[in-house]
Amino acid sequence: MDTTAIVQHQLDTVTSIKSDTAKIGYLLNAGSVYRNEWHKREQENPFLIQALELAEKIGDSLQLARVYNAMCVDQRNVARYLLAVNYGKQALDYASTTKDSVLLSTILNNIGVAYRRLDDNQQAFEYHMRALHIAEACGNWRSQAIAINSIGNIYLSTEQYDKAIASFQQSLEIEKQHHNNLGLAINYANIGLALEGKNKYVQAVDYFLKSLSYNELINHRQGKLISYNNLGQAYQKLGRYSLSLDYFQKALQLSDQIGDVIDVADSYISLGYTYLLMKKYPEAYNQITKGLSIAQSIGSKSLIMKAYKALQEYYAAKGNFKQSMEMLEKALNYKDSMLNDKISNRMAELEVLYQLDKKNAAIQLLQKEAYLKDVESNRNLILALSLMGFIVVMVIGGYFVIRHRELKIRQRALQLELQSLRSRMNPHFIFNSLNSIHKYIWTNQPEEASDYLTKFARLIRMILENSERDFIPLSSEIEFLSIYIELENLRCNHSFEFVLQIEESIDTEDVMIAPLMIQPFVENAIWHGLAPKKGGGILKISMKLHEQQKLRVEIEDNGIGRQKAEEIKMQKNPKHKSMGLRLTEERLKLLQHSLPFNLQQTQIVDLIDGNQKPCGTKIILELPVEFAYS
Repeated sequence: MDTTAIVQHQLDTVTSIKSDTAKIGYLLNAGSVYRNEWHKREQENPFLIQALELAEKIGDSLQLARVYNAMCVDQRNVARYLLAVNYGKQALDYASTTKDSVLLSTILNNIGVAYRRLDDNQQAFEYHMRALHIAEACGNWRSQAIAINSIGNIYLSTEQYDKAIASFQQSLEIEKQHHNNLGLAINYANIGLALEGKNKYVQAVDYFLKSLSYNELINHRQGKLISYNNLGQAYQKLGRYSLSLDYFQKALQLSDQIGDVIDVADSYISLGYTYLLMKKYPEAYNQITKGLSIAQSIGSKSLIMKAYKALQEYYAAKGNFKQSMEMLEKALNYKDSMLNDKISNRMAELEVLYQLDKKNAAIQLLQKEAYLKDVESNRNLILALSLMGFIVVMVIGGYFVIRHRELKIRQRALQLELQSLRSRMNPHFIFNSLNSIHKYIWTNQPEEASDYLTKFARLIRMILENSERDFIPLSSEIEFLSIYIELENLRCNHSFEFVLQIEESIDTEDVMIAPLMIQPFVENAIWHGLAPKKGGGILKISMKLHEQQKLRVEIEDNGIGRQKAEEIKMQKNPKHKSMGLRLTEERLKLLQHSLPFNLQQTQIVDLIDGNQKPCGTKIILELPVEFAYS
């Protein structure tokens, strides 16, 4: 019997169940199995649709809360996170009228997870804290452990590794007290990931092995697969390549047994990258291209991008820089495509939410019309209700107008992020960097070539990773700027010094800013101010908090000044305009829409010496700040 027939048989079975509550329970269980075992990526779940219709028919708040909570989890599992949040909040509204604290804390945790998948860590943190307080009050240890573990994951995603470890340890103790082996496996793995983030790979291996032992104890295949991959990655970082290969081979065998083609492709690419680090180039190429072929056959853009990035490093190691550049361009094209898909998916979700809101508004208006007919004899009451109906329509219309405007702003923000990423991946910078590496190799300077290539690869990776986030720790932005400036200084033959001044009160791990906002101004200072100057250049970047909600950044150079730079530009390329600066200004304007305070417009100050001659330029900009729960 095929899955369609099985689904129909189960839906038919519901009619034989007498109790409506029992029918809903049956449909919720069937809906979970449907999503987990048969239709992992289809958007609609027929069991939950029927459960919702039945719950609405009987008008039971508890059952409506249970159904909407199931729909929240269901939509989250197919990566429709905006819809998951919407259903979760509806579940929360119904659950709030009941006295079921266990259900209430469960719903809050589920909403928190959906917000975390949307990279809205502030909202995620608040919902998990609410879940934790309710779970502690009613003694529900399971929701406590989940909330604390989820808070740890928020710290992990924002690279606050010590706070993450403390949360995971706290969750671990709760799981130990209640002998929950799955919870132990999950928390041990998470602690390992946090230690790996701190570059403590030996300790990370110990925790990954503990996680594996518990997954083996309960025969949790997906957990074992995750453990094999974690161990493969950790041993790879430790340079213990034979052990890394063993665990990636185990991951490949298990993913093949499970039948998950995505994991099979990922394992091949991981194996290939390990061979690449071992300088076993034929084996590396063979495994990476196998993974690439499978990824292309199933259309997994993230794995295709991962394979091309590995091939880029393969060709660079072989000295074929032209092919390396082509692989990098392909990886970036898939990065662009993934960002476009993200925009399209969010647009589709917002359209569904719009239709749901429209449907609810129509239902409310119909209810009001029916009420008006019932009290038609009372003219004054009709007038009052008509006025109320008009206000409701105006409010709903205003809501749709505001939502449409927010959608346009969000779409423009995503487009700017995509364009901003492209502007950071300046082809001239990439080409010149590869030329510099080639020069070191050609002049028999292997250590310099290796050092430059390592920094260049780290820079590219940071651009790709940071572009996916709305806010990143200031420490990450500083690391990115330092590497970028160091590479540019190498290209300029060390013609300038770099000075970084950070206000002592700033915790760079706690302060979060929008990524990749400062680099265009730094690039401008180097190439239009310092590069034309003959030696003795100084680039100074200073940062300090302003009114606790803004970061004031000053970028100062002692270069040739704007007037002279403009004259040189007019001689070389009079039509050229800095795309990076323009996009950054537009991103700042869009950020302003969501802020309760005003950002100061970017200032450009022309510096002059005692003889009233130009001696450099200073840029002053303000960036909005968030704080990572310190």
